[in-house]
Amino acid sequence: MAGSKNSTAKKGNARGRSAPKRKQKRNNKFIAALVVFLIILLIAAIIFISVKGLWGGIIDYVKSLLGTEDERPSIPAGTAKLQGDVLEVRMLDIGQGDCILILFPDGKTMVMDIGSEFGTTSPWNVIDGDLKELDIETIDYLFLTHTDYDHIRDAKKLIENYQIKKFYFPRADLDTTETWKKAYEAARAETYLENGEIKKSEYRENIGSYEIVGKNWTMKCYSFDEKDYPDINKKSSAELKNAVSPTCLLEYAGRTVVLTGDSNEKSEEYLIGKGYFDSVDADVLKVGHHGSRSSTSNEFLNKIDCEYAIISCGADNDYGHPTPEVLERLEKYRDPVPDDDYNGYAQVYRTDKDGTVTVQVDERGVMNLISEDDATKNTTTGTPYEGDSSDISGAVETAAIFSKRQTYDCDSIAA
Repeated sequence: MAGSKNSTAKKGNARGRSAPKRKQKRNNKFIAALVVFLIILLIAAIIFISVKGLWGGIIDYVKSLLGTEDERPSIPAGTAKLQGDVLEVRMLDIGQGDCILILFPDGKTMVMDIGSEFGTTSPWNVIDGDLKELDIETIDYLFLTHTDYDHIRDAKKLIENYQIKKFYFPRADLDTTETWKKAYEAARAETYLENGEIKKSEYRENIGSYEIVGKNWTMKCYSFDEKDYPDINKKSSAELKNAVSPTCLLEYAGRTVVLTGDSNEKSEEYLIGKGYFDSVDADVLKVGHHGSRSSTSNEFLNKIDCEYAIISCGADNDYGHPTPEVLERLEKYRDPVPDDDYNGYAQVYRTDKDGTVTVQVDERGVMNLISEDDATKNTTTGTPYEGDSSDISGAVETAAIFSKRQTYDCDSIAA
C-alpha cells in the first residue's frame, strides 16, 4: 500500500508540475500571437501614413511636443526680406517630370502639371504635403500643359482629394492615354462647395492666346490657334504632344516668370512668328521639356531675355536631361541688346541637384530664388538679410500669407 501511495503521489506531483508548463506554453503562444498582430498593425499603419502623406504632420507634431519646432520661420540665407503681397512659384522636386505650385499674391492657388516618370516615386506626397502645410483645401486652378504621363500622373488623384474650381487642359482625344482619359473625365465631373452652394467647375482648353487675371497679377498663355492646333491622339508623335504645351508669362510687380511645360522648337517657332514675345523682358525661365535638345532655341532665349533658368528633371534619368546642348546654350547666352539686367544667365538651377527651387516676388518687385538643397545658390535682387534669422518683423513668410487664404473674383479670359 505504501508503494501504491508513493506511486500515486509521484503521478500527482507530475501532473502538478506539468500544469504550469502547459500554462506557460499557452502564455507563450498568446504573446507570440500578440507580437505578430502588433507587427501587422504597425505595417498597416506605416502603409496608411505613407499613402496619405501624413509623415510631415506627424514629425511636426513630435517636434512641437519636444519643443524643437521654431516659433517663427527663418529667412533663407542669401535672400532679402519681402514686403507686402508675395507671388511664390515652387518648382517641386518630383523626379523626372513637372509639378509646379503657384501661390498668387491675392491668395489664389494653381497646380501646373502633376506627373513623374514610369517606375519613379509619385509626386503625390510632395504636392499634397505642401498643400496641407499651407492649409489649402480648394485649388483655384489645375493647369495641365499636355497629356504625357510625366505631367499628368496624379491629376485624377488631386481632383479626388481637393476641390478644383477651374481647369486649363489641352485638347486631346480620350484614347490618347488611359491616364489622360481618367483625368479628363474627373475634371468634367468636378464640383466644389462655396458659401454653402455646390458649383460646377469651369473648364477651358489651352488653345490660342488668353489671360488668367487676378488682383495685380496676370498670366498670359499662348498656344496654337484653333485652325493650327494639332489633332492629338494615341498615334500622335511625341513632338506634337509636347508642342501643344502653352508658353505662359506670369507677371507681377514688374517681374515675369516664363512657364513652358514641354514646349519645343515647333511651338517656339510658331509663337515667335505670332509676335507674342516681341516686347518681353522676362526674369526667370522654366526651361522647356526638362532641358531636351529639341527645346530652348537660341531665338527663343533672345526673345524672352531671362537672367535665371530652372530645369525640372530627375537624377540620372534615362533621357540624359538636361542635355549638354541646352546647358551650353544657357552658359554661352548673352543678351543681343545689353540692358540694365544681367547679361546672360546669372544662375541655372536643376531640381535633380538643387531640390525644389522657389521663386518669390514681393509687391516692390524684389525677387528671391531659393534652392532647397544648396543654400549657396540662393540669390536675391534685393539686399540679402544679414540680421538675426529669428527676427523677421516686416518680412513676409509665405506660409503666414496663405494661412489667410483670401479669395477674389478677378478672373478674366480674353479670347
